[in-house]
Amino acid sequence: MDPYLNPVDQSIPDNDLDDDELSKLEQELAPKATDFYGILNVSKQATEEEIKDAYKKLCRYFHPDKHNNEENKKLAETKFQVIQKAYEVISDPQKRAIYDTYGEEGLNAKWEVGPKFKTTQEMREEYERKAKLQREQELDSLVRSRGEVQISVNATGIFDPYEPPVFAGFGQPMAPPKKKGPLDTLSRAQLQQLFMRHSFEGQLGPQTRAIISGSMVSRNGMGGGNVMGTVRHTVSPKLWAEATSTLLHPRVLSVKTYYNPSSDSFINSVAQTRTFYAPPILTVTAGRRLYATTTGYITYRTGEWSLLGWGGDVSRKMDKSSVALGVAGGKKESSYSVELQTGIISSHIAVEYTHKLPRNAQLRLSGVVSSTGGLSASIGSDHKVSEHTRIGMSLECGVPSGVMVKFRVSRLGQKVVLPIILSTEFDLQLAFFGAVVPVSVAVALDQLLLKPRRRKQIKEKIQQLREEHAEYLAMRKQEALEGQQLMIEIAARKMRQEEKKQDGLVIIKAWYGHLGDIEIDEDENENEELPEEIIDVSVVLQSLVNDSRVTVPGGHTKVRKTNRQKGNFDF
Repeated sequence: MDPYLNPVDQSIPDNDLDDDELSKLEQELAPKATDFYGILNVSKQATEEEIKDAYKKLCRYFHPDKHNNEENKKLAETKFQVIQKAYEVISDPQKRAIYDTYGEEGLNAKWEVGPKFKTTQEMREEYERKAKLQREQELDSLVRSRGEVQISVNATGIFDPYEPPVFAGFGQPMAPPKKKGPLDTLSRAQLQQLFMRHSFEGQLGPQTRAIISGSMVSRNGMGGGNVMGTVRHTVSPKLWAEATSTLLHPRVLSVKTYYNPSSDSFINSVAQTRTFYAPPILTVTAGRRLYATTTGYITYRTGEWSLLGWGGDVSRKMDKSSVALGVAGGKKESSYSVELQTGIISSHIAVEYTHKLPRNAQLRLSGVVSSTGGLSASIGSDHKVSEHTRIGMSLECGVPSGVMVKFRVSRLGQKVVLPIILSTEFDLQLAFFGAVVPVSVAVALDQLLLKPRRRKQIKEKIQQLREEHAEYLAMRKQEALEGQQLMIEIAARKMRQEEKKQDGLVIIKAWYGHLGDIEIDEDENENEELPEEIIDVSVVLQSLVNDSRVTVPGGHTKVRKTNRQKGNFDF
């Protein structure tokens, strides 16, 4: 029937409206290939016996020899051909596996996924591997370029202004204060730092990739930059490594390796050096899955060290060794991590928790207690506004780090970050308003602007698709009406049988479609014309009654309500 009846209120819930849902909606509401399971009125998990029984029942309804009327006989011939084709496919294990994986198009194509002696599961696994590889290649071509721009703003002058004292000469009156406009307060904000980074990744070989990246930073009129080159090579599915070197001064060389001894464990290492006159600083991390969704790890960092005199006296060096223990895990709706680090110079405890919210949003909470950085905490969220665009905001505060609000916008690998320093000291009032005001504005925009806009777009898209596929919808509706015509006699016979039973099921009225606010009086004239989006399916449901029951497998109907002699019941 008409697949455009329910999406606004049923298929697309209010809490899931998103711009990328428009493309999903277009795919879902596009004309679909024939549903062989729906034709036979069985589920996709139906057994061979259930399929045979369903086919025999349909033969009693639609076989041409069962109809004496010439017009009904012609309609039955057309319907019976469709039923036979559906049965031929679903009753054959090989064809059924192809249909389940590829759809009706797969039945008409040459089968090249695997030889015929492969099992259904092996064929599916091979197809999924090829499909996954193709998706990865397509995704890889979209994210080869990455960039980041970070603009740090110092807004402490706005929230804690300093007014220099005004001095007047001896015997002279005080000068009146200057009038300040609304923009004078904002002019106290200062650009503190500008950071930019960009990288481009390309394929050198089947297992080798190259990355060229550049970065620059400017702070209070002074700055610098560098260019880095990276070569990444995959040795095997369990081992890959990369080497990175700066091309300008200061020179830095680093080598990273990633090794997975098994599916439940990993070992990562990083070696970094600025000079050949000292051993490289080594960082080694080893981890293992502890539970189904929990991983534990340990990290050791050497800091600056010497080996048999190579490296000289390191007692005055500030980069010392440290050891960290951590646990990370997550479920479908949330993830968390806890890390404890102890070192000669710095030790800390860090905790982070992320929870997924409706409309592709995320809420992040984190806290750090450090021997050098004091106490800090942050709360933030990310929201997906379109298929490739995300926006985020976080509030970071601590002692003695102060209060800072950070805004982020990312799209297709490009990111813009705007950190705004509200105070260099912890201020509870600023921390409160720094969290409440942006969240209130975001909620107001979502409820008053974005959500109504998305609902309007959904309705417009549905109307557009309805017009584009008007011919297809009319044809499907006509086929349904013809099918009902063939089932009138069967429905009448079953109704008489059910009426004779003590607890028989008699369908008085049943409608297909989304009623919404439409009022239909079941006691009015039966010949009264129904709204365009509603169709009477009482005959169909009565034909499906067997042993005073109606069986409608999931996925083949959107019937919302039917009426019987006493009360209502839903499907």
